Amino acid sequence: MKFIVVGVGPGDAGNITVGALETIKNADLVLMPHSADGRPSVAEQVVTAHLKDLKSLSVVFPMINDAEARDSSLKQQLEALRPSWQNASTVVLPVIGDASLYATGAYLYDVWTELVPELSLGLVPGISAYSFAAARSDVFLAMGEDILTIIPGTAPLARISKALTAADSAAVFKPSALRDKLRTTVACAGPWKKILRIDRAGLPDEKVLHGEAALAQAQEYLSILLLWR
Repeated sequence: MKFIVVGVGPGDAGNITVGALETIKNADLVLMPHSADGRPSVAEQVVTAHLKDLKSLSVVFPMINDAEARDSSLKQQLEALRPSWQNASTVVLPVIGDASLYATGAYLYDVWTELVPELSLGLVPGISAYSFAAARSDVFLAMGEDILTIIPGTAPLARISKALTAADSAAVFKPSALRDKLRTTVACAGPWKKILRIDRAGLPDEKVLHGEAALAQAQEYLSILLLWR
């Protein structure tokens, strides 16, 4: 059996690739990520905008920092879904952004290989949030010998500061994790010629913030911060 994680882009249904849609359509089984309260995910909204009659099964991804509890929940769900996937050749999980970068599918794959050691993995690329945000800025993100650094806001503060200091341009995922330290962390690694933050990129309620306004404490989980020297 092959488990394929498919990137569907950051939220705008117009940015999913033809390859992603074909992979989803041709899969034996499609698993859709859901939040704990049962709301459809952004990934599901993107996919169903194109494949309205698509049949899928839900997998709830607990948004918690406890890896053991998260993996236990995913394992229980896989066991419950076993009759649906045990005879499948291909199972697909759509995820927002790009399939290879900070994708929740990695957690599911790791747990699944405990149940099916021979499970193989496939990745279908999608537009990443930082690429989408850079396009919104109308500025090239990196050129020539520029060092572009991709940073998770969930990393230890010292590592984030070190990475920013070494960067010519940077993309910070989940800047909300820095809370009230966002402004000072970015400023200490400056100066920066341009600063841009996009909350809920590609969605109807997308919000674009520039300069100092972009460094206000972020509340939105789906957020990306871009910095240029």
